[in-house]
Amino acid sequence: MVSPLRFLAVSANQQTATLRRVKILPVIVVPILALFATGCLGPGKWRSEIPDPAPLEFVFRDTTLSSREIEGTKQRIPEIPVRKKFRFCCAFGTGLGVKFGQLPLPFVKVGRMVNLSELGPHRYDGATAAIDDRRKNAFPKGEFNGLMYACHGGYIDTAHVREQVDWVAYFISQLDRHLETGAEVELPYEGGHRRLILEPVPPALIDRHGRDAVIVAVAQWLAYQGSVWHEMAQWWGWSLVTFYPEQLSGFSPEDPFSNAIGVKLLTGADVEKILSSEKEYNQSVDQLIRAALADLRPVSNPVGERAVHAVDKIWWDSDARLPEKAVVRRRYLDTDTELEAWLLPDKLADAALRADLAEECGKHPKPAVIRIPESLDGRHFSEFATLEITVTGPVGKQKVFDQIGHTITQADFPELTEHILEENREEFGPRAHLPD
Repeated sequence: MVSPLRFLAVSANQQTATLRRVKILPVIVVPILALFATGCLGPGKWRSEIPDPAPLEFVFRDTTLSSREIEGTKQRIPEIPVRKKFRFCCAFGTGLGVKFGQLPLPFVKVGRMVNLSELGPHRYDGATAAIDDRRKNAFPKGEFNGLMYACHGGYIDTAHVREQVDWVAYFISQLDRHLETGAEVELPYEGGHRRLILEPVPPALIDRHGRDAVIVAVAQWLAYQGSVWHEMAQWWGWSLVTFYPEQLSGFSPEDPFSNAIGVKLLTGADVEKILSSEKEYNQSVDQLIRAALADLRPVSNPVGERAVHAVDKIWWDSDARLPEKAVVRRRYLDTDTELEAWLLPDKLADAALRADLAEECGKHPKPAVIRIPESLDGRHFSEFATLEITVTGPVGKQKVFDQIGHTITQADFPELTEHILEENREEFGPRAHLPD
């Protein structure tokens, strides 16, 4: 029997184990001008006119590091613009009430379950209609993100999956240019001023594993570190929209594992081909997302919605209203590079739901485990890649930064996680970091 998440999970002998999304009220965006966009970004950048992609045979193969030989070593991948937009999606829960200030909005409800057939086409950086991918009626509904429950993946937020694969693509583009030389790259503000510091990667690693494999692995590690910081910044009060607090979103139960799915999507892929144009990328990633989620075996929407309600008053609170922090009562606070999906605990499901889940998933589905690469040949990626953040605003006012300093790197994340764990326990109880 093929193990779940067969092209995302990576065993120890294959690789050394090792954002941006805002949960706010749905808004209506009418991208009229985007219908006329060509996607062409100038010489040396993404182009839109390329042949249709070949079938993605690599989707279903093992994710061992590629060792194919590469001719030429610089700028084989077009320059990909840094991500600047954000995807509108969902808070954990369904049918959530909303308030504006202290005023309840009784006729507004937030939260939807989606299945694979309802997902819209992927767009880099959340663009809605820049490129015609020949899918009928694709433009009006855009990506159509939402929550789903999967037999092996638990609760999944499709917007987070898309966010992280886009970050991996961006970091691949930067690493392709600077792998041998190093560079400093400014990143968009997120709870602080962020920059990527790259040192030259040892030639021996490139020679042994292949240039693409090193680039992808480091890009995945960087995207994952960025996703961890995103959750931390939200927990401490940073939000993209100043009048809409996002503290309820930080480390929400579905977020970290959803991030990990997106981080691992391009493992083993022919990135030179997939990143050759925006159109090729969108089409390829669209297929990869569907294959990954299908591997995790999503349940039907009615069963998934019942699985969300089964953890009401434990993982979330249907009586709280967005954007109250108390909407989400359990937080997924494992920030190392091995993530296990949070499945619905049996004891929280009633007999009817357990029977329906057993019919769709089997009696004892195993949670998928995703490992993010963090080193090769004993060389940790932090030796030649650093995410540096100078915290400001509400995040910078947290007392923990008076202790460790206001300029931090991913090396400080374990200590920061411990502070969040303690704050989470004080606010929501001693088991608030556990699924049951």
